[in-house]
Amino acid sequence: MRKEMTMFLEKAGKKLYYEVQGEGEPTLLFVHGWMASSSVWCKQIPNFTESRRVVTFDLTGYGQSDKPDGLAYTPDVWFDDLDLLIEHLNLHKPILIGWSMGGAIGIGYAVTRPKALSKLVLVDSTPLLVAPPDVFEHATPPEAAEQLVEALQSDFNAGARSFVEMMFSEPDSDALKNEIHAITQQTTAPIALESVGNAGSADLRPMLDQVQVPTLILHGEADAVCSLGAGQCLSEMIPNTQIHTFPGKGHAPFLTDAQAFNERLAAFIGV
Repeated sequence: MRKEMTMFLEKAGKKLYYEVQGEGEPTLLFVHGWMASSSVWCKQIPNFTESRRVVTFDLTGYGQSDKPDGLAYTPDVWFDDLDLLIEHLNLHKPILIGWSMGGAIGIGYAVTRPKALSKLVLVDSTPLLVAPPDVFEHATPPEAAEQLVEALQSDFNAGARSFVEMMFSEPDSDALKNEIHAITQQTTAPIALESVGNAGSADLRPMLDQVQVPTLILHGEADAVCSLGAGQCLSEMIPNTQIHTFPGKGHAPFLTDAQAFNERLAAFIGV
């Protein structure tokens, strides 16, 4: 029988929105990306709740969770979100599935809490988002990142639309673009800019060999946000990894090629 629970967790001065559906261990814990929310996992939840407990939530600053002013939106804030949620729901070594910035959060969490997770899945993620080519050839050049920042500062709605356009290389994806763009408007420009400034400049490469759990890398081959080379770098530097790529797919293959994505994820988690 599938159980569903939608709630807010209020603890340590913060309120987190989360949903719990299904039964079965280990729990699947999905972490969304930048300017997104837990609703992006709509094509995964019904596929896995018959056999696993599925937990989705909105990171602090995003979706329906609190958006405190004056908070430093660093990975430590989101590690704390995970700590609170895992403790509150009594999750035993969940499998963390993180998309983009959520994947970077997953890497840091797996390294700083080496006994917390049983497996890690990195979806269209990168070890370093913004850097000159001589520092990391698969990163976004600083001048390109600055153009996006300026667009968001000038007109957050239009800047977010430009970012969403980058996410989808697939034809006939206008409906998805509209849905994701609407989700981006659930956060604010200051939070989005501080988040990407802090997370985007963090170089995770020195810690990749410290990831101790089996890791699956899923990456769209036509990703214009986090390039395929970034995903391949993760697969080369993290021990005990598998990698699968999706030809012709952009930054969100879990939406644009959901069946193939779910099949690969199911094989890795043992469903």
